Amino acid sequence: MIRRSIRLRLTAWYAGSILLALLVGTWGARRYVRQSIEAEFARSQEVAAVLVRGFFRAEVLEYRMVEGTISHILGELAIPDRHIHFLRPDGSEFVPPPEIRVMPLPTLEPPLRDIERALDPDLAPGWQVRLTSSAAPLTRQLAAVDRAALLATPIAVLFAVVLGWVLTGRTLRPVAAMADAADRITGDASGRLPIAVPDDELGRLGIRFNALLDRLDHAIATQRRFVADAAHELRTPIARARGAGDLALSLPQGADDRDALQRTQQELEVMSRLVDELLELARSDSGRSEAALQRGFLDDVVADVARRFDAVAKRHAVTLEVDVPEEAPVRMDAAALARLVGVFVDNAIRYTPAHGQVRVAVRAEASGAVLVVEDSGIGIPPEERKRLFERFFRGTAARQLAPDGSGLGLPIARAIAERHGARIEIDANQPSGTRITVRFPRA
Repeated sequence: MIRRSIRLRLTAWYAGSILLALLVGTWGARRYVRQSIEAEFARSQEVAAVLVRGFFRAEVLEYRMVEGTISHILGELAIPDRHIHFLRPDGSEFVPPPEIRVMPLPTLEPPLRDIERALDPDLAPGWQVRLTSSAAPLTRQLAAVDRAALLATPIAVLFAVVLGWVLTGRTLRPVAAMADAADRITGDASGRLPIAVPDDELGRLGIRFNALLDRLDHAIATQRRFVADAAHELRTPIARARGAGDLALSLPQGADDRDALQRTQQELEVMSRLVDELLELARSDSGRSEAALQRGFLDDVVADVARRFDAVAKRHAVTLEVDVPEEAPVRMDAAALARLVGVFVDNAIRYTPAHGQVRVAVRAEASGAVLVVEDSGIGIPPEERKRLFERFFRGTAARQLAPDGSGLGLPIARAIAERHGARIEIDANQPSGTRITVRFPRA
């Protein structure tokens, strides 16, 4: 099978374009040359007719009679490449008397062409002069033009092929360099394509490809860090569960068995929750969506989620206030949106000391719906806010107050918000705590 090459195709297109241009140009030049030769031939015939008529006017003054003058002309005037004939008013050809000596007619090569002109309307009314000329020189000139075109066209096309092959080779040299560099790029997306001229089409393509490799590098690094962090986070609850099991096995059977099993169950619940969060993030990274967005009401979701956290708030001695005075329609995945609200409410309660307050509010605006979660908790230092959505990241104060957290809640919330086209804003609350605002587009 013939290998399809861009260089070969470009060369073929270049040579084809040159051939088409040559054919059009040759056709136009041939037509122009033919018209010029035809016009020159016609002018030569007119000049010969004017010569005969001028000779007639000069001689008729001497011979007085038309036929005598014409007989004299036939005996004295000869044009090497033309035949001269005179036609009477009735259309018959004038034949001089036998005693008149007539100039012999030259041999004309066919094809022949005739023209007829009035001899002299005043001195010889009705008489015509006919000139017969050979068009063979005209035919030979046109044939020479055709031969030159047929000879020049293949030579020009061959030259175009060679020139096109050389030019396309030089043009595609950066592509070959990019292909070689791409072959050398390893599985971790290391290495970049060389950019010879950044401003041309190939340079812009290389720049975009290198940007894609940068994003791929970042994704690979993020994935590696994610796997390492996930392994680190899973190691702790697994170690604790194993420790509880080893302790239970080392003690005599009795009432302590239940306590060991309870501790093991708690650690397993932590691991199960962590695995669920990892699965949610993996689905978010892959772009998979379990449900399509449908029209619903944010206030209903928030009210339902807040009821689930009443017992949690009482256990932490935190006052939970819910303010949903009006309907707030949004396009949503109800289950995912409930998880987003749950993440923010759970964090607000968890990181608010006893006797603190958490307020959840929903309001409708012209641009959409707004969810606000405020607490009077420990707050977030400004230097840590920019890292809040990094996976497994937890602030120093957060780790001290709730060491069992995973650091995956806010990344999951951001992924859910992005699916809903929402924007998350995190600010300090006054006099203390944190205020989280989630702005949803109009339904």
